[in-house]
Amino acid sequence: MNAWPLCLRDHISLEEGFTMKRTFLALTVAIGMGCATSAQADGFALGVKASTLGAGVEVTTNLVPMMLNGRIQLNGYNYSTTVNQTDVSYDAKLKLFSVGALADFYPFGGKFRLTGGVYYNGNKLDITGVPNAAASFVFNGRTYTAAQIGTVHGRMDFNKVAPYVGIGWGDAVSGGSPLGLGVDIGVLYQGKPKTSISTSKTVPGLAADIAAEKAKLDNSLNKFKFYPVAAISLSWRF
Repeated sequence: MNAWPLCLRDHISLEEGFTMKRTFLALTVAIGMGCATSAQADGFALGVKASTLGAGVEVTTNLVPMMLNGRIQLNGYNYSTTVNQTDVSYDAKLKLFSVGALADFYPFGGKFRLTGGVYYNGNKLDITGVPNAAASFVFNGRTYTAAQIGTVHGRMDFNKVAPYVGIGWGDAVSGGSPLGLGVDIGVLYQGKPKTSISTSKTVPGLAADIAAEKAKLDNSLNKFKFYPVAAISLSWRF
């Protein structure tokens, strides 16, 4: 009569032992997976990118696991263009150079991100006036020959500190593969362009007409206060 309850108690004890072992094993696996995820998120990544700010490199690191990353970027590129915003045509050389510090916030825990940050903005435009077919320049409705005023040079630059906001996709320091792809779309506020125009020679009345030309050029280039940014990047996590 007493043997059966003893066997039952032994059976129950054995089942409890198996249950505790299974629970311990499950907890061990869960902790291991959590540690692996944390290790993946705590690294850093080095990337290369192409954007409307030029070609660049960037370093990404994790600040808050699966939620917040930090990025440092270096961008630059030079190319030639033409400015035809007034009566004078200019050959222009656009020199792009910027250094950015960005924070990526992942509101849904996936790849979609909201980005904010600030750039050191070294972008500038050097311009050289091109004489018309009559070898002259027209400033403020008045004609000056190239022999009178010589060469015409100018420069346009922007605020050195420029805030940035945007959205994007990609997380270079989290996920299974160490190879990552990123996309960014946003806007850089670089302020109202600051222009300067000068000539190698001067004649009476030219200074006032140059000031009027500068005002026209400022107004025509005012749209560049907000600079659109589109970028694609390829990164490798270490």
